[in-house]
Amino acid sequence: MNSTTSDVSAAAAPADAASIPKQDEQHMTTTEQQEIDEDLQEASEVFNSLFSTRRPKDGWAGLSSGLKSIGKGTAAGVASLIAQPIAGAHENGVKGFFGGLATGVASAVALPVTGVCVGAYQMSRGVANSVEAMNASKQGMMWDNEKREWIHYYLEKDKELVEKREAELKSGGGKTASGGNLAAADINEKKVKDREYYDLMGVSTNATAGEIKKAYYKEARKCHPDKCQDDPEAATKFQALGHAYQILSNEQTRASYDKNGKPDSNSADANLANEIDPLVFFAVMFGSHLVEPYIGELWIATTADTLMKDAMEQQQSMDMESMTEEDAAKFLASKSASSEEMTLKQRKREVKCALNLREKIIPFMEAKDEDDIMAFKASIAQEASKIVSTSFGATFLVAIGFTLEVEAEEYIGVQTSALGMGAMNARFRRTRKSTANNWKIMGA
Repeated sequence: MNSTTSDVSAAAAPADAASIPKQDEQHMTTTEQQEIDEDLQEASEVFNSLFSTRRPKDGWAGLSSGLKSIGKGTAAGVASLIAQPIAGAHENGVKGFFGGLATGVASAVALPVTGVCVGAYQMSRGVANSVEAMNASKQGMMWDNEKREWIHYYLEKDKELVEKREAELKSGGGKTASGGNLAAADINEKKVKDREYYDLMGVSTNATAGEIKKAYYKEARKCHPDKCQDDPEAATKFQALGHAYQILSNEQTRASYDKNGKPDSNSADANLANEIDPLVFFAVMFGSHLVEPYIGELWIATTADTLMKDAMEQQQSMDMESMTEEDAAKFLASKSASSEEMTLKQRKREVKCALNLREKIIPFMEAKDEDDIMAFKASIAQEASKIVSTSFGATFLVAIGFTLEVEAEEYIGVQTSALGMGAMNARFRRTRKSTANNWKIMGA
């Protein structure tokens, strides 16, 4: 019995030994394949970042994409011709210089040629897509820049998608700063040492940062000195309200205020309270709340607010070396989430503006006679008078009017001409206006 078992084991041993090299060979083959796949993926990313290979909308888009690819290929070739010899000399002296020169010359030839080939391909794709573009445009379809295809756009559906995505991004939706729901916020208010600032703003001690900002918008407009010239105490009220907002809008000063009450005039918290929130500053001082239905949040205010947040993130990123892996992962995740929130915020702004414009022109579209049209024009004139009475109101009106006029002209041109040639004049006007404004800014 034992002899038989030994014979079987002895016979199996060579077979097991023979299978080991095959397993190693298979493992090496899998590893090599993974490395090749990773290299190909990296090369694909570099290629796509250098050359535009996305599906063009029409002939004009194909021409633009093709010219960009040719330009980028040529620029990259020249840069490689200069950089490769320098890098080679730095690493390996004279030998490295000539090696880098050879690589640079090869790149200087290959990259522009590749750019020309990709450019020609994109132009031909654009021409081929022109017929589809004309037919889709006549059917009222819109071009989706993300999906790179023609779609039927529905404003209400887009609104629902934005609201759904916004709800998904909000963690524990509908919660206040203390974690409770909004309905119970007034009942279960947190205890604070002093609540004068909360009462001045008309909010609960559990109010979120967004609720505090909205309350400040509302109250600041009521007591703004420019709008309350007959009230001698308006300036004092406005200043007190601004001070309260600066305390409550900053997490650190708000926590200190909740715990210790009003800060001393020479304390650090008082100095922090003097900082200005650019979003609120521009909105209140420039009166942008009146034009918000047409442009959304004032762009310069939003940008300034974003730049301040980016500066804070850059400071945090500089300290990442001292972070633990877990803290670094959380920071990067929050940064990615912030970028997505900004993209969603812009999309929401566009949808809200579209809804407001649609609502605004309904009386005109449904007008039954000349009296209805005159009433519509009178309401628009009245609204314009209110806007022009505010700071920079006239500038807002000129900018909004020009933009709406050019967009309408471009749309009509696309709909009523072959290959959208009728829209060229509107695009030229917009580009000329933008260039003129940039020159004014540079010369200021």
